[in-house]
Amino acid sequence: MRFNDCGKINISLKINYISMKIGQFFVFAALLVFTTFFSCKKDESEEMIDVLTSKNWKFGLADLNVSTNPSGTNAYYAVLECEQDDVFTFRADGTMFRAYGSKKCNGSTDINKTVAYSFNKQTRELTIDGTKYTVLEENKSQFKYSITVSGTTGNSQLIYLLQ
Repeated sequence: MRFNDCGKINISLKINYISMKIGQFFVFAALLVFTTFFSCKKDESEEMIDVLTSKNWKFGLADLNVSTNPSGTNAYYAVLECEQDDVFTFRADGTMFRAYGSKKCNGSTDINKTVAYSFNKQTRELTIDGTKYTVLEENKSQFKYSITVSGTTGNSQLIYLLQ
């Protein structure tokens, strides 16, 4: 009879253990669902600013994602050879620092330049040194923006790439 009592106790302990593990699983699942649905979303302009200020950028020579280009006529900014080693650093204080590389354009002796920039999240408008651009794509691999230019056949978008 003692053997049967021990067996009953052992089975009872196993059932209690399994019930406890199932309960822990449901508590964990409920917390995961709660966190997913009610977590705070970052402000869009903060996200863009985080991407922009996350690294030093150089002009890109090849578009990594043409699907984000606007419809219509587009052209890419033709990066001069003397600009290919320039480095752009966007700072959280609203200034952009451009360090001119060792290749100089037209005998320029500029070493660096600091200008103001800002971003309007409602219009996705990036203003650099007073010039307004439309942000087309922002991620840690590529930052793409454009400006509308007038031509003899109408307007087109001049696309700038930073990588």
